Amino acid sequence: MSSDSSLYNDIKDKISKARALAITLGDIIGKVSRYVPSKIDEESNTVNVIVDPNTYYKYPFLGKIGIFLGAIDIKTLYFILLRVIGYERNDASSLLIGDSSVLSSIGVGDDEPGSLITNVTLKCEMLTKIDFLSSSEPEAADITLEPQSPVIIPKPEVIERSLGTTRGLLKIGFLDTSYGKVRVSISLDDLNFHMLILGTTGAGKTSFIKDLIAGFNVINEENTKIFILDATGDYYHIFLPPDKTDKIVRNGVEEFNQLYGAIVKGINLDIIYPISKTWVRKYLGKARSVNSITKTYYEMFVKPIVNYLNNKGLTLYTSVVNNKIIVSNSEWNSQVTIYPFYFRFKDVRKILHKLNPYFSEQASHFIKIMIRKKGKEISTLDELIDLFNNNSLEGVEIHKSTRENIVRGLYLLKETQLFDVGVERFPLIRILQNSSSTIVFDLYNSELDDFSQKILTYYFLDRLFEFRERQMRSGSIKGRFVIIIDEAHRFFPSSKGAEEDTNYIRRVAGKIATMMRLGRRRKIGFIFATHNPNDLSDIIIQLANTKAVFRIKSEVAESLGLSKTEAKTLNWERNGVAYLLTPWLREGKIKLKVAVPPPLGHYDLSKT
Repeated sequence: MSSDSSLYNDIKDKISKARALAITLGDIIGKVSRYVPSKIDEESNTVNVIVDPNTYYKYPFLGKIGIFLGAIDIKTLYFILLRVIGYERNDASSLLIGDSSVLSSIGVGDDEPGSLITNVTLKCEMLTKIDFLSSSEPEAADITLEPQSPVIIPKPEVIERSLGTTRGLLKIGFLDTSYGKVRVSISLDDLNFHMLILGTTGAGKTSFIKDLIAGFNVINEENTKIFILDATGDYYHIFLPPDKTDKIVRNGVEEFNQLYGAIVKGINLDIIYPISKTWVRKYLGKARSVNSITKTYYEMFVKPIVNYLNNKGLTLYTSVVNNKIIVSNSEWNSQVTIYPFYFRFKDVRKILHKLNPYFSEQASHFIKIMIRKKGKEISTLDELIDLFNNNSLEGVEIHKSTRENIVRGLYLLKETQLFDVGVERFPLIRILQNSSSTIVFDLYNSELDDFSQKILTYYFLDRLFEFRERQMRSGSIKGRFVIIIDEAHRFFPSSKGAEEDTNYIRRVAGKIATMMRLGRRRKIGFIFATHNPNDLSDIIIQLANTKAVFRIKSEVAESLGLSKTEAKTLNWERNGVAYLLTPWLREGKIKLKVAVPPPLGHYDLSKT
């Protein structure tokens, strides 16, 4: 009897300690069931939690699957993180008898509030365990929870520690819960293994990308540069302030501020702006200076948004100085530097064979030979085209189809009007050496056709990698390069594309695969975004370790790793809600809410 008495007192003491610990970690809402056994074996690690009806009605989120709870195990005093995977909810009348005619005769056939005052059973899976008394790290929950163990709604910091959601400086959102602000962050080094963002139009992809850009600017890692290929017109104006006269925008900005504990008050931006001969004739006339180009850029693309914001009551002061546009008011101060860009033939002729990814391998080979043998005689693209039209390669016969591919490809380059434009420009290498931390390649406002945009994208990526490679070989790599490509399927299409695009698809797939694989050691990280992975090169899907899946077709979400229920629910979710699938977090799949709209310029330009 003495041993039983000792055990009784020991358990009684542990129950008291478990309850005291539970109170420090959250709000107690129930207990592990006395009547249904907890179960842990090779196939299951579930526990049933009993919640009284008063508590169940007090918290609106009780009744939803996927929410996180916690329990303090009476035996070990470990905290166990739980996720609700199901409920059992009965009317009291169902406990009496199943015959509806009998129920009617005793007066409980009609609506009866009292019969809803019953306990609710929550079926939960155990995720991780932590000994908070010894400050241990989370481990797998491999114990059986004692009946009567207190169950809590954990504080946000408890969930963060249990799930390991705050593993780095780049904060990407909060867990999608109805209680508390559980932050989710990843390490900057995780981006060396690349990110893919998926979702339908309006689901929050672009807002999320702008949150990441704002986050990089808050972190301000030394020598890190963000490159944004803007072919959608969504990014060149991020140096302007958010329209906080709109309540929805204010809420999004406030959510970002809570996430980082910081307020974005401006962002300095560099814009590389491709200039074509057509654009110069149409908008610039005889002017040739970078200041003239900057003033034209401001009048055409920036001033309409500034006027729109001023009309909304958000007064901005702007000025153009040389190639800088300066914007400020009492809450915002930023500037953008415009760098006009075009191809100079003498600078690119040695890489001309790979400038157009539509060239066949043989075509590229013969272009290299021609440039090497007769480069001193060739000063313009027209002269090179004439040489191939005359088949002049010192008696070497070029197959007709190859020569046609060469001439057609060179002619397409000429038709871009991006060669030897004759206005003031900046060499790309100089821009990369002296640029701000955020650089936008503005392909949208240049009035470039699809082919020209692809050529420039391919060129920019090639030069970025070449620049980084030189830094690596000289031992001067500092910071990181993060390259953001929205609507990525336009530039890196699926191999299921048209037959005439075979050369292009093979070339760009090879280029992006090389950059993604080798970029890991060179601290080059890609962030791609698209609405449907079926339109995107398979290599990107394979090599992007982290995926953020916003509202999207159910079958697509399932193919990426979501369950049928998760995929179906996500298909109806509100803007800004996504599943994060990543090997870097303790749990490989979590549901989060990102800050929408973002704390940077984000406008529906159709309203300006």
